[in-house]
Amino acid sequence: MTEFSMPGIDPALLPPSTRTGLSELLPWLARMRSEHPVFLDPFGIHHVFGYAEVQQALSEPGVFSSDPSYVMPMAAAELSSGMLAVMDPPTHTKVRRIASAAFTPRRVKDLTERIGQIAEDLLDAAPGDEFDFVTTFSQYLPLVVVSELLGVPKADLPRFLEWTEQLLALSVPNPNDAEEMDSAIAAAQFGPLVQMQQYMAGLCAQVRANADSDGFIADLLRAEVDGERLADHEAVNLAIQLLQAGHITSASLLANSVLTLAGDPELEARLRADPQLIPAAVDEMLRYYPAVPRLQRFTTAETELGGVTIPPKSMVFLWLLSANHDEKAFADPDVFDIDRGTFRGLTFGHGIHYCFGAALAKTEAKVGLEALLRRYSSIEVVADGPIEFYESELFTPKSVPVRVRRA
Repeated sequence: MTEFSMPGIDPALLPPSTRTGLSELLPWLARMRSEHPVFLDPFGIHHVFGYAEVQQALSEPGVFSSDPSYVMPMAAAELSSGMLAVMDPPTHTKVRRIASAAFTPRRVKDLTERIGQIAEDLLDAAPGDEFDFVTTFSQYLPLVVVSELLGVPKADLPRFLEWTEQLLALSVPNPNDAEEMDSAIAAAQFGPLVQMQQYMAGLCAQVRANADSDGFIADLLRAEVDGERLADHEAVNLAIQLLQAGHITSASLLANSVLTLAGDPELEARLRADPQLIPAAVDEMLRYYPAVPRLQRFTTAETELGGVTIPPKSMVFLWLLSANHDEKAFADPDVFDIDRGTFRGLTFGHGIHYCFGAALAKTEAKVGLEALLRRYSSIEVVADGPIEFYESELFTPKSVPVRVRRA
């Protein structure tokens, strides 16, 4: 998280930096859950920390809207039309149903073998026994998978990596700082998201021009529910959302998984001895290290949450990371435990906004970890100092230098 500062404000009430991980943020979240479960910060933003409260807000999209125009009317609608993450019913319902008709569980299942082959190819190309896991594997595996799904040529992948770096550099602006708000709006209007939209619009146009086109984009453009189809701009933004969810989220999940395994040789040995435990490890990784630590919501009316009244047109941060570490929902929440059973974390959201790319992200992580543990008998992190993380709205390491021993 990006640190804000304001004269006269107790810094203990502001979230600490995640530059070197969660060592400072998790204790802060625990204290906030205990002392201020729903907290109004000095910038006018309400923060929600408890599992029950976060789940309640996610379950009430009519009150806790995903549409930022309730608070920021300058937000350009064309930049987000078709983005499920920032839509409300009834439009969300239509787009979600059409998207589900194209992105089926069968499609994800059919990708499993290809994901495994891509993982093996990337490990074959690894430069020796010491390499940066992020740039060699975790960043590329999900990008190649989702780019093939969308029909993006391999030669264009460096452009997507550059856009990803730019997106990771973005952070939520201080709403009381006009300069920061102007900068954020400019970044939205002219930054990587717009460039991705322009690229995907061209790709969709090519698919439309070829009646014999097949693949996900073709299915998305042809999908019809109750006589309705997606407009081109809706299909473009939906494809971008899948690209972001299937790439950035999965890359974070894989990188944090390797950091965890390298720091816990007993767990690594256990998974290598019994690969059937890997899905449970992925679930626990998702709970412990959600790639998106918090979601934004915007109130459409006055409401009460956790005994606190929240006015209409308020920005609300729902802390998924805090909810996933809530002592009231999980026993010993700060202990990494793959034997917890059924996944109850809120990492992929809840209710109508449950991430429709969740199955793909989990499959990529499972297959990727299987390939790593099959290929290497040990994985050691060899950084000179603490691993550095991006200070953005995503929790992911910039680099993870590793030393591996082949099995």
